[in-house]
Amino acid sequence: MKRNFLYKVMFLAMIAVVSMTFTACGGDSDDDGIPQTPTGPTGSTEYFDPCLDFGSSQSHVKEYMSGSNWELSEHSNEYTLLYMNSQGTIALDYMFLNSKMHTVAATYVVSGESVALTFKSEIEKRYGVTMTKETDPSDVSQYVYHCTPTINQRSVAIMMTYAKQCINILYSLPD
Repeated sequence: MKRNFLYKVMFLAMIAVVSMTFTACGGDSDDDGIPQTPTGPTGSTEYFDPCLDFGSSQSHVKEYMSGSNWELSEHSNEYTLLYMNSQGTIALDYMFLNSKMHTVAATYVVSGESVALTFKSEIEKRYGVTMTKETDPSDVSQYVYHCTPTINQRSVAIMMTYAKQCINILYSLPD
């Protein structure tokens, strides 16, 4: 029961973060900064391994993200670091509490449901887990998968959702 409550809270937090960070996914927005379909060199969005060093500082995350095609948003502050890739297909939100990273939310703009299944397989392969599917029978257009692998000697809750050409992945410490 505690685990289901945790996943529901994580899901609500992810929806709040995503709605603030990346509102154009599948919507009718005219925001020119975020394309409706991927524009990367391969025509698809690749899974990205965010910094998952929970408890680390903002300077550590900035170092991890440096040297690649990531742009730090001007909306970043002492509580969150917001990054977007140069193609505008991936947004990362690193969240900090007491100056230590505690949650990472990744949002991907994708061209179809098959990419979500590819990401699910990639997470399972990278972390040696099987993701469990949660579905709402009244909404077959949305998929929710979750798992709790051990990453960097810590148990990490991962929740992935797919809806309307967006994949949202939330990484957080369960307790």
